[in-house]
Amino acid sequence: MRSVPTPLAVLLAPPVYDFALYDLFLKPYGLCRLGAWLETAGFRVALVNALDHTDPRSLRILGPPRRKPCGTGKLFRQVVATPAALSHVPRRFARYGIVAESLEERLGALRPDVVLISGGMSYWYPGVVESVRLLRRLHPGVPILLGGIYPTLCPDHARRVSEADHVVCGEAEEGLPAVLERLGLPVPGGAPAEELALLPEADWQAGVIRLNRGCPLACRYCASRRIHPEFVPGDPGRALQTTLALHRRFGTRHFAFYDDALLAGRQRGLVPYLERVIQAGLDLAFYVPNGVHVRYIDADTAVLMRRAGFREIRLGYESDQPEFHEILDRKLDPERVSEALESLVSAGFQRRQIQAYVLAGLPRQHREEVEQSVRSAAALGIQVRIAEFSPVPGSGLWDACLGSSRLPLAEEPLTHNNSALPLEWEGFRRQDMERLKSLARELSPGPAS
Repeated sequence: MRSVPTPLAVLLAPPVYDFALYDLFLKPYGLCRLGAWLETAGFRVALVNALDHTDPRSLRILGPPRRKPCGTGKLFRQVVATPAALSHVPRRFARYGIVAESLEERLGALRPDVVLISGGMSYWYPGVVESVRLLRRLHPGVPILLGGIYPTLCPDHARRVSEADHVVCGEAEEGLPAVLERLGLPVPGGAPAEELALLPEADWQAGVIRLNRGCPLACRYCASRRIHPEFVPGDPGRALQTTLALHRRFGTRHFAFYDDALLAGRQRGLVPYLERVIQAGLDLAFYVPNGVHVRYIDADTAVLMRRAGFREIRLGYESDQPEFHEILDRKLDPERVSEALESLVSAGFQRRQIQAYVLAGLPRQHREEVEQSVRSAAALGIQVRIAEFSPVPGSGLWDACLGSSRLPLAEEPLTHNNSALPLEWEGFRRQDMERLKSLARELSPGPAS
């Protein structure tokens, strides 16, 4: 009986074009999760990570990017021409990732039956287009599938511009099986679990974990509900298995949570996960780049986070104005912040280990409102970080963004880039944003040692 070759699925994390990009635990999580799911159907999987900061050829040409022991840092960067839609931005545009010759060599060495590309931010689509065109030249006739945040938020643009053969919007389990079936390829059953294909090319000096999917809140400025329509509590046992596998195989000690709402449903998710980490006696360090909701921080949870090894706490503070939260997110009572901070400090966190995100650049938001919030957060003795707003198609504020911006937000996703300051107006100019970022740095205590 003739054996049927095992199909190869190539997973591609493309290069990124932007004014700035910092690797704050930036991992191809979705592709690795998808890879584990495809393996259950009999695929072989291979990852090509264009953001690999260890690529030998890129190191020779561009020199080593500065990195930190926790697995974060800078990436390879090459200045390129600024797109016309962003010509007003007084910064240099760049391509981030391995040099084009290395990307071509890595893709050319494989013989895929299908290629799956992950599209990140909507305004990062030029890296997708570059990758699709390269694949067309290297592997003519091989089907190219595009999924991720970009096609989910901008499906019409992705179908029109990306040049991919198939565009999958939303959750992979909803659209991908039908595409694979049409292509005559194996189809995984059920939905992807939270297991990851631990492909070395993802660089596991730092690991990533996701306990919960989505968010129970519906903040009007956020994309979470568009990407994950429902909040799905996670499985702490599965998350621990991934943690242990990374720790044993790669020696990974630093882990970032990718959750949009890490503390939601914490008694079923985070709390048992942390209890098991502590029981295992693992010397790990945890980070929350997406921030956590202040409303869920209590004394017991703070103690567990400290004992398990959290190195920082980032809070979704956004604004000190009650009206802001009443209208836009209903997630924070400003009076609750002091109570949450007291729980964290009593658990052993230094105030300089705690950061507050203040959101700036929303439609018709005034500079004075943001400054007041920066000063209020800094008065708590914690670090303050400005989170620059990006318009999100389909979010509660999208129509307000369309009505307030001078940029073609609906037609050109490049203009969603927060560096473009898409909602600039007389009450909030570019110089105001820069001054507020400087003020936040000036008023914040130094980072924890």
